[in-house]
Amino acid sequence: MKKSIVVFFMVFILFTWLAKEGDASLKPEFRGVWVDVRSIPSTQKGIQDLLDRLQHAHFNAVLVETFYQGETIYPSPILASQGLSPQMATFRQAVVDPLQMFIEEAHRRSMQVHAWLDMFYVGLNTPGPILTKYPQWRAINKDGTFGYIQGTNHFFWACPMHPGIADFYRSLVREVIYAYDVDGILFDYLRFPDPTLADTCYAPEHRDSFRASHGVDPAELDPLKDPETFRAWNRLRAEAVTNLLSLLSQEAHHLKPGIIVSCAVIPRGMPIELNPGFLQDWPQWAEKRLIDVLVPMTYSSRANEMKGLLVWVKNFLQDNLPVYAGLQGFQTKDPLDLSRQVEIARESGSAGEALFAYPHLNETILKNLLSGPFQDSVLAPNRSFLQEKIAQHTSRPISYRAPHPRMIPALFTSHPVQIDGILDDPTWSAAEWQNDFTLITGEGKATKQTKIALCYDQTNLYIAFSILDSPQSQTQATIVDRDGPVFYDDSVELFLDPGLTRSFYHHFAVNALGTLYDSSSIRGASWNGNWKAATARNGDTWTVELSLPFSDVSSRPPQEGERWGINFNRTALTNEEFSGWAFTPGTFLAPSFFGIVEFNLGNAVRSE
Repeated sequence: MKKSIVVFFMVFILFTWLAKEGDASLKPEFRGVWVDVRSIPSTQKGIQDLLDRLQHAHFNAVLVETFYQGETIYPSPILASQGLSPQMATFRQAVVDPLQMFIEEAHRRSMQVHAWLDMFYVGLNTPGPILTKYPQWRAINKDGTFGYIQGTNHFFWACPMHPGIADFYRSLVREVIYAYDVDGILFDYLRFPDPTLADTCYAPEHRDSFRASHGVDPAELDPLKDPETFRAWNRLRAEAVTNLLSLLSQEAHHLKPGIIVSCAVIPRGMPIELNPGFLQDWPQWAEKRLIDVLVPMTYSSRANEMKGLLVWVKNFLQDNLPVYAGLQGFQTKDPLDLSRQVEIARESGSAGEALFAYPHLNETILKNLLSGPFQDSVLAPNRSFLQEKIAQHTSRPISYRAPHPRMIPALFTSHPVQIDGILDDPTWSAAEWQNDFTLITGEGKATKQTKIALCYDQTNLYIAFSILDSPQSQTQATIVDRDGPVFYDDSVELFLDPGLTRSFYHHFAVNALGTLYDSSSIRGASWNGNWKAATARNGDTWTVELSLPFSDVSSRPPQEGERWGINFNRTALTNEEFSGWAFTPGTFLAPSFFGIVEFNLGNAVRSE
């Protein structure tokens, strides 16, 4: 009898364990870590220790930087045949093949290995081996320069429109898949640079070809004077990226049908209206199912900002592809930040997370993940699972505009407004005040509301903010330097699109201390205006006044009845809310969703 009871309990325990494992296996979730070249050990023991550490924290995949700045971590016959170094010096000198070691050791631990390939970014401070060997592949900027300088570094890029580029990358992908049992290929830097840093791919042959078909040199295009031709130029460059991705993805799936092809993307990287973005048209990639999974780099140290970026991605993805949310592991203020972001990614419907990057995952963060969202061990999804998630879905058209944009009048005033932050000017009594700010993360109205009003004279646009329900004792603001990141404080922001382009804008921000920030979508933070702002406090309300010269943003003052694009936004740190007057999905930087200001002389405010 006792023996039967013991056997019963043993069977019960085994059944319970199997059931638990079965549940886990039925719910795959990608838990990946980016392992950059500087973090790759040059010994098998080092790779074993790295994977043991991640496995213990219930990660199930690594994204191994395999091709970086024109070099591979493995011995590459393809590169050697091109007259390039066959392997990075670190690993060549150690006589190791870290990619092979990662695959062997990871598969022993039931972990996936995705070969992470850096594409068009090929050189740092030097052109790098690829552009040294093939200078004709350089991305040439509109002003004739190569690359761009950011901080103290000079970045060099290849242009996907050059002949030979596609064959080079196709050979590289074929080599990786033929020689290694990788589970996936992840493309990174499959895009153009930030257009505020480098407007590129203006090689003479590209300009000549476009001039022959459209009758104009793209280097001389003005998007406001010739928008349709400018759209055609953006489309041509974006299609060069899309066509290469399509070629490489088809090649990968032909060679290994079960391989998972993914791409890391800038959430706001796609071209919208006249704004080229990063010419990375990932909504089209998703609609055409060119890849198996999208990895948006929703990087932020603030959980709600990351959530907003996922809202943006989901808005345009239309469920056409599964998502692995790219999460920021660097510059975290709290060891629990990544755990919170994993939970947010799950709530958004993401199929997994890709944490950037391995060097930032200290023991405290790993411990918090293990005791929190990664308590249970699960397998990473295979390609069949990812395809099943979208198999029954019918793609829907994507809209880049608000169907009914919000509107506000700006009343003409015959006397200037005194900018002191105190809203006692008679102009503000006559102006139309609006509120109903909504959360960009999609939950509805902000719990801390903001009111705004506008007026103007022949010289300036005046803006008033009345920020409610923010006690002085709780207002958080620390930035005191002009053009510092004031939007990380309790702050308000103004976005202005004078031509109603739904593409370009000027950006103004003021924190609770009255510190100013300004930029433009074309020139970035290097643009500075001559505007003024002041703040004041009154109990549980703080107020802001702005005076903005029309000459800063337009060639002339607005005419009666003229309409400009506009939006007003608020960051409330005490409850981590990001809200706006006109709803923009997930981000403030969305000019195609801005509201409209109409300049009105009819109900002018006259001086006494």
